[in-house]
Amino acid sequence: MDGVYLTWLISALAVGVFLMPYFKPPWAKLTLSGFVDFIRRYWLHLLIAIVIYNAKDWLDQIDRMLMARTGLDMTPYIYAIEGDLVVLFQDAFRAAWLDVFMTHFYIAGFMFITYASIFYVTYFDDRWMADRVALCVAWVYLLAIPFYLFFNVRVTGFYIEDMDAIAYTLNPEIEDWFRRIDAFTNCMPSLHIAVPFAIWLTFRKHDHDGRWSRFQNMTLGYIILTAFAIIYLGIHWFVDIIGGMILATFAVSLMEKTNDPVWKFFDERTINSRLATLLTRPAHSASLLFGRIKNYAKTWLKPTSKETGTFIVVIMILTAAVITWD
Repeated sequence: MDGVYLTWLISALAVGVFLMPYFKPPWAKLTLSGFVDFIRRYWLHLLIAIVIYNAKDWLDQIDRMLMARTGLDMTPYIYAIEGDLVVLFQDAFRAAWLDVFMTHFYIAGFMFITYASIFYVTYFDDRWMADRVALCVAWVYLLAIPFYLFFNVRVTGFYIEDMDAIAYTLNPEIEDWFRRIDAFTNCMPSLHIAVPFAIWLTFRKHDHDGRWSRFQNMTLGYIILTAFAIIYLGIHWFVDIIGGMILATFAVSLMEKTNDPVWKFFDERTINSRLATLLTRPAHSASLLFGRIKNYAKTWLKPTSKETGTFIVVIMILTAAVITWD
């Protein structure tokens, strides 16, 4: 069952590396040593991407439990808005070659756009864009969690009688893989739209000198083709696309507000320096850590409205989690 997944993954990685000379900034150079060095310089950025990519399996398990306990299903409301519009769209373009091409594009294309957007900016040491791209993708996933857990919308191919779930049933191997990893209830919003749209917005707003203009234009083309694919393949509703774009816009806005404080603390250069100090001067490091903990504790002993608000939000989240689980 993993054979087709490995094919998609290797293909996405190979295409990303092959296209590097085309998408790189005009002055940048490709070197073999760069493939190792960028990991040292941006290991936390890459870790964030890996954690986010693999978090969906964990969320799907929680989602299945919640569905079994609560029966949360918002699909009838979406269907009341759209009706059989997606069926008309699928029938208008249906072709055997499109079934095959769009299914593989749907999976491998998303792998490519997700990893390449972070890989390119880190490999070519563009920290300005690397910080913003990694953080905006993280915010997309974080903002999507409440929708995936409490606003379950089923895929169109398994809800509308006349709609074919093309991507999920293209062949037995692909069908088995999807049924093992997908809950089929996480349509709203579409991450296949939200992630690349957030990436595109980030490049458009912060690539001031146009060094990533080719990648930016490609991402826009990818978004358009993906919007076609997810409707045609019997996966998403039209409102899922709108929801993904709105979510991406919020994610980029939050990224801009949190970028400086987040990377002030999580910058690999600072962390690497702290690790070096910890290994060479452990007593000094322990003294600094104890001092910071002491100062932080004093802040909470005499809280301002900021600390009080944070505490209230944490209590509300924990309470909601306990109530939902029960």
